[in-house]
Amino acid sequence: MCDILAISAGYNYTPQKYLPIFAEKGKKNMSGWGIGFFREDQALVEKSSEQVFTRNQVHESFQRLARVIDSRVIISHLNCPKSGGRHSAHNHPFKLEFLEHHWLFAQVGVVENIREYQTVGTPRLEIDVYTARIFEYLRDHLVLLNRKNPYISVYIAMRIAIQELLEDYPGEYTFFLANESFLFAFCNFGQLMVLKESESMGDILLVTSIREKLISTDWHPIIPDPQSKGELLVIAGPDMLYAGDV
Repeated sequence: MCDILAISAGYNYTPQKYLPIFAEKGKKNMSGWGIGFFREDQALVEKSSEQVFTRNQVHESFQRLARVIDSRVIISHLNCPKSGGRHSAHNHPFKLEFLEHHWLFAQVGVVENIREYQTVGTPRLEIDVYTARIFEYLRDHLVLLNRKNPYISVYIAMRIAIQELLEDYPGEYTFFLANESFLFAFCNFGQLMVLKESESMGDILLVTSIREKLISTDWHPIIPDPQSKGELLVIAGPDMLYAGDV
């Protein structure tokens, strides 16, 4: 299965410590990679269909990006052969603009039926992978909820959108949705690992789908309750604003 990593900081952060370790720990995913970040509130994405880790070395471009990115929110995705994507365009994160923000989205899990979803919004992501349809579904419902109630908080709208998504298209979801200030993380299967680094590397918070600890320190597992619809995390900078059931 693919793997994802998100870093959220209270200042522009360069991820040269964690991105290469993420690539090495996720080296079983050999069909490509993607990194999304923000510059002047604009979402930027770099992708490659090449292996992220080969000959005991992290991909040169992946390492270079880890040294030069300077962003408060960073999302990375490592693609696996079973996901079906063979072109770099299929790799996550994807980006869309709505609600006066640029957004990044990356997901792991299996939700086959959502391929049939037809977006009511524009633009449409011209990529035939179910992650693009999940992103469009969430975008469409967040925009619709905002039109119905301009004063609704993004957190409440996100909870409602996820509840509707799970009802319309049941499946296994683990995803990150972020703008330049906020990071939402959701999972309803497996687990997420969370680390708040507050001393040697400054105030940052990391979330990843990789079960193995990226470094030997105090990672906290987020495991959804089997009786719930899933676990939602709301993160701003290094702070966890909310962690609970949807």
